Amino acid sequence: MNDEFFSERFDPGRALFITGFLSSSVQLLMLREMMNITGGYELIAGAFLCSWLIGSALGSSLARGSAVSGIGKICLLFTAGPLLSIILMLSLARLILNPGETPSFPAGLIFTFLALLPFCLLSGFTFIKLTEAGKASGKTPGVSFSVETAGGILAGIAISLPGAGILNTYQALLIITLMGITWSLLTFFIKNKTEKLVLKTGTLLFVSLMILFPPDFIFRQLLLKGIKVTETFDTPYGNITRGEYHGEASTYYNQRLITYSSDAAESEEDIHYGMLQTNDPAMVLLISGSAGSRIKEISKYNIRELVYVERDPALSADIESVAKNEKVLLTVINNDAFSYIRETGKKFDAVIMLLPPPSSLSLNRYYTVEFFRSVKKIMNEGAAFSCSPGINPNYFNSEAVRLYSSVYNSLKAVFGNVVPVAGSKLYFIASDDEISTAFCRLTDEKELGNSYVCSDYLSDDLVTARSKEITALMDSTVKPNRSTVPAACFYYQSFILSMDTSAKTPSIVLLIILFALSLLNFRKDTGLMYFSALALAGYEIILLLMLQLTLGNMYQATGLIIAGLMAGLATGSGSSRLFRTRRHMAIRTFILVVLYAISGLLAGRILAMTWKPAVTGLLILLGFLPAVITGSFYRDLTSGGNIVQNPSRVYSSDLSGSAIGFLAFSGIAVPLLGISISLYILPLLAATGFLFYLASKNR
Repeated sequence: MNDEFFSERFDPGRALFITGFLSSSVQLLMLREMMNITGGYELIAGAFLCSWLIGSALGSSLARGSAVSGIGKICLLFTAGPLLSIILMLSLARLILNPGETPSFPAGLIFTFLALLPFCLLSGFTFIKLTEAGKASGKTPGVSFSVETAGGILAGIAISLPGAGILNTYQALLIITLMGITWSLLTFFIKNKTEKLVLKTGTLLFVSLMILFPPDFIFRQLLLKGIKVTETFDTPYGNITRGEYHGEASTYYNQRLITYSSDAAESEEDIHYGMLQTNDPAMVLLISGSAGSRIKEISKYNIRELVYVERDPALSADIESVAKNEKVLLTVINNDAFSYIRETGKKFDAVIMLLPPPSSLSLNRYYTVEFFRSVKKIMNEGAAFSCSPGINPNYFNSEAVRLYSSVYNSLKAVFGNVVPVAGSKLYFIASDDEISTAFCRLTDEKELGNSYVCSDYLSDDLVTARSKEITALMDSTVKPNRSTVPAACFYYQSFILSMDTSAKTPSIVLLIILFALSLLNFRKDTGLMYFSALALAGYEIILLLMLQLTLGNMYQATGLIIAGLMAGLATGSGSSRLFRTRRHMAIRTFILVVLYAISGLLAGRILAMTWKPAVTGLLILLGFLPAVITGSFYRDLTSGGNIVQNPSRVYSSDLSGSAIGFLAFSGIAVPLLGISISLYILPLLAATGFLFYLASKNR
């Protein structure tokens, strides 16, 4: 069908809005799923966003000067694009990834880039073609960018707020894709009223069926090969999948095995290494972990009350019955552990933390000096704290020494005694009282009846000797891990890369390729857009980290922060009243530099705030204002004047700069340099972009 048939009623603005909504929805849902599959740490998140934006930039570059026409066909391909990426993602996951294992960084990066490429190319290509159509109908590229961003804002709010935990990931992806395809067909290809009714009815029927019978069961079965999936569902915090392997029941959280039947050794180590340091404990705090088998071990101490803190209610839903069987008074707290510890008035004789290692910026905060100080405040005299920052390596290379020294030194800054214990994981036991590694003797004295942490399997002499060896390896010159300088997160990523020596070189090569692809879209006359977008992307990463550090895992507030940034971009690019002429470019750059500098000065005070509405509102405002100025740069660089730019070139520079910003700040700058220094880098980036602008004007 010829698109010209619909030319009279085709609205580029509506198409741009739908493009923005669909693109952002798919991005958020695919990010959630790929973070589950590949491990969820920031370097992979940065690689995802970098790959997404570079792929979109390549698509917009292909659209520049392309002879491909027919808006209807382009929109239909774009709305069907998510299906291509879903098929690729599932195929690649089965080919190169093992279920339940975190892939190496090169494997994760290749997997991410290839799976995203089809849809991202179509997304960038479609936006430029719709921008050209809008320009032909009188809309400036800045207005088109604003309308597309507005669609993204709605998607961010819809996915992050009401959609969180209601629809499963693949269920939402397929519903959104089907509705997008339906819109394309109704707008460009179907004119008969009867045919339209049939299509709408069919779409409604399929959507209803997918709501009643979520298709995620099929997709999880494909991803977890070898596992007989019996149940799967998403929560606002992750995916829970239950299944059987050779008749043994197991539970996977975000594709990682968290509970299984034969976990006696691990569950006893998790509990007894720390609990054996206490005398007649009455109050115990258990932070996360597989609670069922751990409660059985804790009940051996005849405690008065166990407080179990787990952010995801779905993971704590079934433990009440276990506590009743073990006759333990259980209090379940579905809250962020950092927030609970700062707010509770209770005191504990033992605090057992079973959170994963500091693999991400979010998890890193539980291994900081600040968190350990908060924990000590709720501990009684003589109480003990236990955590595990990672695996127990047979050989401690330099990366392992730095990782564990960072956490060890953080504990030493708070507690009088810290002892490492090598078990199935590397444990750190901390207390102001003396710590004993004679676990077998203590187990016999307390008559606990353990199966693994006992003299039948362990030797006190060997455990003590190994503990002393590890203590001697700890490097006191390694800086303690802090909230504002999350060094342990950086060391953890270095440690993981060092475990596979064959992965180091490919990782470096792949990162260089990503940077090179970004620089392909860099031009002197678009340098202002490139560097301002780079700075804004880094700023977004920092704001989200500050939100986590102050309020915990505030998922709904995260959506609001992102929506605030996108609203700023839409306001700046769509309104010509805020900044009427390009003569004010220097003033805007100066304001941008000042805003970033003020954020650096305020960072420490914001991190000390505890009132959630004030923190959320302040972070939204801090993100909105720089985004307005950055959006105005896009409008000016695409609307003629002294420097006339093709929208495709400016948009490609915008995406490419953002890509490097997400990767560089999430994986390198923030973990290595900290929040404050990273914030002070942003004014330099904004000023650099303005220097390129001046250079291009003087040509």
